[in-house]
Amino acid sequence: MKIAWSKELAVGVAEIDEQHQQWIKRLNDVAAALAAHVGPAKLGQTLEFLADYTQTHFATEEKLMAAAQYPGLKTQLAQHQELTGTLKEILRDFSEEGATQKLAETVNNYLGNWLLTHIREQDLAFGRFLKNKPA
Repeated sequence: MKIAWSKELAVGVAEIDEQHQQWIKRLNDVAAALAAHVGPAKLGQTLEFLADYTQTHFATEEKLMAAAQYPGLKTQLAQHQELTGTLKEILRDFSEEGATQKLAETVNNYLGNWLLTHIREQDLAFGRFLKNKPA
């Protein structure tokens, strides 16, 4: 599943929106690499970058949410931990089994759906919170 960035996914915080766009690009890169059956080294590098970038992005979001005293931070943390665990499992599966059909399906379905759902349900709520928060 190729994901396209759209204005409907914009949180309204430039740093978060830019990182979401980068995350989507990297997720699409992984999906394309799996579909093209690229070499294991290239796919492994792309997966590792996605996992590392996810950590960076989550740290940014969590820092901004904590600074804004966002009441949904606890939910965000739980969802971030869930995805971090899944990415670790994906990397482990890749190192043990290589680029399998199961890995391709997990990347294409689970990660893509998780990201879109998370942005639409959690991150956009944070954007609305910031927009409505008194200065």
